[in-house]
Amino acid sequence: MNRWLILAEGESAGRLAPIDLVRPAFMLRHGAWTFADRWAELLHPTTVLGGVRPWLASSLAEETGWTVNRLPSAKPPDDVWIIIGAVAPTVDPRWDRLEFPAEFRWSDAVTRMMRVSGSSWKAVARSVSAWLENGATGPRTFLPQIAPLALPVCAVTAPWDLITQLGSILSFDWVLWSNRRGATTDPIADPDHGVFVANPSAVWRGGNVRIDPHVFIDARHGPVWLDDGVVVESFTRIDGPAYIGKGTRLLGGKITGGCAIGPGCRIGGEWEAAIAQAFSNKAHAGFFGHGYLGEWVNLGAMTTNSDLKNTYGTVRVERGHGPEDTGQIKVGSYLADHTKTGIGTLLPTGSTWGVGANIFAGGWGPKLVPSFVWGGDQYTEHRLDRMLQTADIAISRRAEILQGLGRPGRLTDAQRELLQSVFERSATERRDFLTAQGSHP
Repeated sequence: MNRWLILAEGESAGRLAPIDLVRPAFMLRHGAWTFADRWAELLHPTTVLGGVRPWLASSLAEETGWTVNRLPSAKPPDDVWIIIGAVAPTVDPRWDRLEFPAEFRWSDAVTRMMRVSGSSWKAVARSVSAWLENGATGPRTFLPQIAPLALPVCAVTAPWDLITQLGSILSFDWVLWSNRRGATTDPIADPDHGVFVANPSAVWRGGNVRIDPHVFIDARHGPVWLDDGVVVESFTRIDGPAYIGKGTRLLGGKITGGCAIGPGCRIGGEWEAAIAQAFSNKAHAGFFGHGYLGEWVNLGAMTTNSDLKNTYGTVRVERGHGPEDTGQIKVGSYLADHTKTGIGTLLPTGSTWGVGANIFAGGWGPKLVPSFVWGGDQYTEHRLDRMLQTADIAISRRAEILQGLGRPGRLTDAQRELLQSVFERSATERRDFLTAQGSHP
């Protein structure tokens, strides 16, 4: 079957800021996969297309090899799945064999899904093409006569949804992963060397995984994945559910509360109910909980975030348009790509920091930091040329694992252009922040 998968931002564009400033929401990690990779794993499409804000298009096409913001010149599809926003399947036996009608539609306030048959595609292809060429923005309902369907899915419409839904997503991912890849046959427990595993049937170990002495893996409350090339150093405890991505090193400490750590990370200390997109470092002691790190984030030694108010009240998050009540008691920090903290930095409850921020004075940082801010006691603009130079060095240090994942081991022209676009688009917010801090823009 010639099946197309169209992933688009639609009305979700910008709703997960700051962590969707350099990638669409469907490319965010949420469990063992990103939203996009999970749909590809589930649907086995022959062609994947992307519809995103124009300044994201080149970087997305380079990373994925997809056709972006246009339809391809290819044989018309027999089956089309259109998924708008960050939507994930939930546990339901119908997903095993895609036992759904040949055509349906589903929507909530922000996200949408639609399945279109090949015969109906002919009637809608031109309007879909125009929509994609316009960056797939705004609400669209193609073929409104298609019957609505109550789908077993969940939608992410705010950053903290990624954490509150993580446990259920990991449950789905374990079922899908086990069905596709089977159980681990390599024994993990090694009591003679102090490696203990509770509920080993819920632990999956990939190839070339190294587990040092004095490690405890507890899968009694959820599965644990150790993907290919993972290193677990001594004095590490992993509580499931937890996914540890390819080539990541756990440097001692506690991984707990439901976690997803992407490839190429370095994680030590205490990590609770949190997600790392990929290639980020929290190598030292300190706590990070109920939050999200983008790619190429580096947390200095003893960096710690707060994820709970002393009053046990719901947390409000500032994202540039006024405070927003999350309705959640535990909300940590959301740090976008290439952001870095100095030794001893403290992150307030519900803090959001943009792309390329570098805060290093120690002590409490601001709750909201726009992209490309530099400083500590005083703040200034983080010069784009210097930030790009640092980013290129950081990426080159992970060249081997990047190339193993099919990604270039350097900062590419498309990535440079994207970061420059974010720098320019954040200029007003950054100027207002620096003025309010009494600093020179």
